[in-house]
Amino acid sequence: MKNFYIGLMSGTSRDSLDACLVNFDKGFQLIDTATIEFSKDYKRSEDQDFIGKEITQKSIEIVNFLRKKWPEKNIKAVAFPGQTISHTDEYSIQAGNPEEINMETSLPIYADFRNFDIARGGRGAPLVPEFHKYFFAKEGVSQLIFNIGGISNGTHLVGNTISEASDVGPGNCLLDLMAKNLNIGDFDKNGDTAAKGKSNIRLLNFLLEKLEHLAYPRADDISFYYEIFESSKNFQKTVSSNDILCTLVELSALKIKDFHVYCNSPDIVYIHGGGIYNAFLMRRIKNLLGVSVETTEELIDSKFVEAAAFAYLAYKERAHLFK
Repeated sequence: MKNFYIGLMSGTSRDSLDACLVNFDKGFQLIDTATIEFSKDYKRSEDQDFIGKEITQKSIEIVNFLRKKWPEKNIKAVAFPGQTISHTDEYSIQAGNPEEINMETSLPIYADFRNFDIARGGRGAPLVPEFHKYFFAKEGVSQLIFNIGGISNGTHLVGNTISEASDVGPGNCLLDLMAKNLNIGDFDKNGDTAAKGKSNIRLLNFLLEKLEHLAYPRADDISFYYEIFESSKNFQKTVSSNDILCTLVELSALKIKDFHVYCNSPDIVYIHGGGIYNAFLMRRIKNLLGVSVETTEELIDSKFVEAAAFAYLAYKERAHLFK
C-alpha cells in the first residue's frame, strides 16, 4: 500500500502556503515541495471570509499542482490545517473550507486537526511534537526541537518519549508587526535592522513581566502577544525603532532560553521555521543557550517541517476526514 500524502501549512505569520508530498511506506520520504504566495492583503487581513476563501483557493491550486507534477503517485489524502483565526484550550477557529478542497481535487481531506485534538483531551496546539517524536527521537538522547513561527513552540524529547511540549513565547509575530509599522517590509530581513539597535531594559522588563504568569504546557493565541505589545506603547515613545526591534529579538530569544532551562538544558537543540532566517535572532539564541544549536536543514528542509508534520498527522488519522 502506497502511503503518499500532501501536507499543507500556513502558519500564524501567514508568509506563504507551503506544501509537501511525502511517503510513509518505509519510514519518512520527502518526495517534493512547493510554495505559493498569498495575495498582498492576506497577511494582515482580519476579514475571516476573505481569509477563508483565499486559503481554500490557494490550497486547491497547490494540491492540483503537485498532483499534475506527480501523476504516477497514488495520493491517499491531503492534510489541510486551515488558517488559525483564534485559539484557546477549549476551541480553535480555523479559516478554510475542506469540503470545497475535496470537491475541487477529488482527494480525501483531513482537516480540523486542532479541535480534533481538543476533543480528545489535548490543547490543540502545538501539534508538531508528534512529528518531532517520529522524526527526531533517538534512544538515550535528550534533545530539544524548537519551531519558530509567529509563535515559538518547543518539544523536549527524552529517548523515544515526549517529555515536554508547549508554546513558549512570541517567535516572529511581534518582529513582523514592528517591521510593518516601520515600513521596512513584512519582516526585518536577516534581523539587520534589529542588529543596529540595543535592547532596552525597561521595555524588555515590561514585556517579560506581562509573560511571567504563563506556565507550561500551554497553547498561545497570537492576539495575546499583540495586546501586550500594544500595552507597551508608552515605553515605545522614548525608544528608537532599532532598539525596539532589538528588544523584541531579545524577548523571543529569552523565552526560548526559559523553556530550554525548564527542560534541564539539553545539549542538543534543533530549530526550524521562519525564525531560522533571522540571523540576528539565531545568534542571540545560540549565545543565550550556550549549547549546540542547529537548524534542521541537513535532516529536513526547515521551511516544510510543519507541512510534513500535518501530513504525518493525517497518516495517523489525527483529524476529521472530509471525502
